[in-house]
Amino acid sequence: MNTGRWKNLYQSLQKPQAGPVVTGFNANIDRVIPVTPDLLRSLEQHTVPGSDVLLPRLKHSMRYCAADEMFVRDPSFFHELADFFSASGTLTIGGQAGIAAIQMRRLGIASVTCAVPAAGPHTRDILRNAGIIPLIFESAAGDHPDRVHLIFEYPPGLVPVADGVVPRSNRFIVSPVHDPSTVIVPAEYENSFLEQIAPCRRAFLSGYQYLQAKEDFITASRQIRLIRGVNPRMRTHVECVSGAGRQVLDMMIRYILPNTDSIGFNEQELGMLMHALGAPGPVPAALFPTLPVAMAYEAIAFANATGVPRVHLHTFGYYILVLKSGLVQPELSRNALLLAARLTADAAGGDDQILSREGLLAYTDVREAFGPDETPGIFHSNDRVVVFIPTCISQQIHKTTGLGDILSSTAFVTDPF
Repeated sequence: MNTGRWKNLYQSLQKPQAGPVVTGFNANIDRVIPVTPDLLRSLEQHTVPGSDVLLPRLKHSMRYCAADEMFVRDPSFFHELADFFSASGTLTIGGQAGIAAIQMRRLGIASVTCAVPAAGPHTRDILRNAGIIPLIFESAAGDHPDRVHLIFEYPPGLVPVADGVVPRSNRFIVSPVHDPSTVIVPAEYENSFLEQIAPCRRAFLSGYQYLQAKEDFITASRQIRLIRGVNPRMRTHVECVSGAGRQVLDMMIRYILPNTDSIGFNEQELGMLMHALGAPGPVPAALFPTLPVAMAYEAIAFANATGVPRVHLHTFGYYILVLKSGLVQPELSRNALLLAARLTADAAGGDDQILSREGLLAYTDVREAFGPDETPGIFHSNDRVVVFIPTCISQQIHKTTGLGDILSSTAFVTDPF
């Protein structure tokens, strides 16, 4: 299974230098709650608020060992749920922008700015204490409360997994719906914001699932174009989430994706986006596990349909990049992906890292489908370069929360595309 060549590549990695980075626009506090047999019994006995809604979604996530997110639009219901779990779990920085900003500082990047309209005081303190510049965009920022999301982390084995699914730890997220203003820079602050991020070379952007109106998407797309224009070396990346509805996905495809350089998602999010693009058949989220070769072709089809120059699919055991030909040396993009895989395994904790058996088998399948790779993990499909790597993983991991954001942001920021 070519284990030796991948071990050599992982062992020879060097951390590249990266310039200033900006992340935006969602940062919050995550309450990480371990799922236990007692918690499941409480849900089944309806002693937890909203058990009838929460339990089926949680069990579906656990059966497929797949990250999922449920957005709660009723503030009173979410407040009741958050109160119930207020003494449970542990608190940490959350939101894709917040998690990515912390990761960029851990990566050794000296200048990290996190644009977080209306972030709460504890959220801002965590960012500042980590050496990050939080941009709030209003003088009355202290009046905003911290938004707390509930992250239910579960180990494998609490419920029977679906046929063919590799048992693994994962998480199910319950989030309040944020106001669209948390994703848009106020008009009166646009110029000062652009001046502040002018030295940046990478912008890791997220939170667009909170937009609803067409006008908000148009404003957000215009601001992405402005961000892209502040520096000739600037590249923008949009990270997806699993819980976005069809209308939001349609708007993202129409307004957001044509204006970004890169996009990141997991296999469930890719399936939902392909469904929104009009791909035939049911949403692939219901069809786990999906064959790696099919995943690679689907990522290529998505890149061709949207024109996004860099597409990053991360799933269990392997990661895929689909790049527009001629961007950079593909080996450098592959090495950025390998580094991100290793650092994500570090963040998960657990025992010594090993190469994923599922990833190595997937690599063999892809190699057979696309033809031999002269350089490990790099294939060609018409005018697209496909980078495919088996991941390194830690055994008996300690956490799953934020790993996708750590992976995507690291791979994006260190990719010289």
